[in-house]
Amino acid sequence: MLDITGRYADGWWPAGAYSPDDYAAKLHTVRRSAERAGRDPMAIVPAFIMTCLIGDDAELAEILNAPLVKAYVLQIPAEIMRAHGFVHPLGENWRGYQDINPIVLTRERIVSMLANVDVESILAIVPHGTPQKIARIVKGYVEAGLRVPKILDYGGMAGLKFAARSAQKVREAEDELMRLVAGNS
Repeated sequence: MLDITGRYADGWWPAGAYSPDDYAAKLHTVRRSAERAGRDPMAIVPAFIMTCLIGDDAELAEILNAPLVKAYVLQIPAEIMRAHGFVHPLGENWRGYQDINPIVLTRERIVSMLANVDVESILAIVPHGTPQKIARIVKGYVEAGLRVPKILDYGGMAGLKFAARSAQKVREAEDELMRLVAGNS
């Protein structure tokens, strides 16, 4: 898909990049493919939705108990969890998005999965912290080539208490990111 993106696309919006280095390597593949196709590699606009959990330590402890937040592991491949030292609660062959199938993900299987989620695995993979910390993390992706960052506070999935402040936390992170990258065009 990265090769196809480089040959034909005007932009790149990956579904998964788990570190600035991972993002940079994938973007390099896209740009190299564009060059081979005789295209301007810098004309492809790199974007990314940074799914994160925004909050202080006390908020994060509460957020991580929410079933919809624990269910985020459905989106994470077992290979990525293994690379971070964790076992995926849906097994070693879980591939993430493409394995989400309502026929095989029965209510019982999901309830069992939620009971077996190690929230430390979420913290190891999903950026988390205060708006200022999130801005510093996203800045690493900007330095890796990201030009259109979008911050998504998945903590809003923990219930109305967190959803009510989610947009404000994202604005704070975006404002801090703008301050951090000011003058770096």
